[in-house]
Amino acid sequence: MSDDEVMLEALRHFVHLDESNAAVHCGAVRYSPLTFRLAEALNRRGVNAADAYVRDVIADAGRYEEDKGR
Repeated sequence: MSDDEVMLEALRHFVHLDESNAAVHCGAVRYSPLTFRLAEALNRRGVNAADAYVRDVIADAGRYEEDKGR
């Protein structure tokens, strides 16, 4: 696996974790700072065009204050 593939799998894991956390609390998905940083790093590497996970997280950036306590 390439570094991009490893980072993308980590991003997918954290996206699903954030989504499940929102579902348990019956709330809207709010991505964690770690999820945002992984998506941003992949975006800088040019992976965003190939993956919906990266695009979806990047599109959510700035829509709400990040939870810095996680």
